[in-house]
Amino acid sequence: TQNKGSYYALIDGNKTPKEMPCPCEAMTKGDGREYSIGAASILAKVTRDRLMHEYDAKYPEYNLSQHKGYPTAAHMSAVRKFGASPIHRRTFAPLKHMEFDEDGNIIG
Repeated sequence: TQNKGSYYALIDGNKTPKEMPCPCEAMTKGDGREYSIGAASILAKVTRDRLMHEYDAKYPEYNLSQHKGYPTAAHMSAVRKFGASPIHRRTFAPLKHMEFDEDGNIIG
């Protein structure tokens, strides 16, 4: 087991998480400046795309394999029509500005 002091995290962005368990550094546009951030970004996007294809089979009304969950006009239209699914992140805009009932339907 290694101690916290032996890790150092590079964060792609302009802020570091407050509860980071090791020393870290924010790096704006880090995916273009640091190979390790760029590689992690590619892995994350490939993983997200694969997950969206799996979720598309479970929630076909949102057409997730097409837009990968980005808030396109078609995706937001589906959210307004069908409500938010259990996989929708309600803490991110534009959903964070909406109010939902316990079934994910938009209230109001």
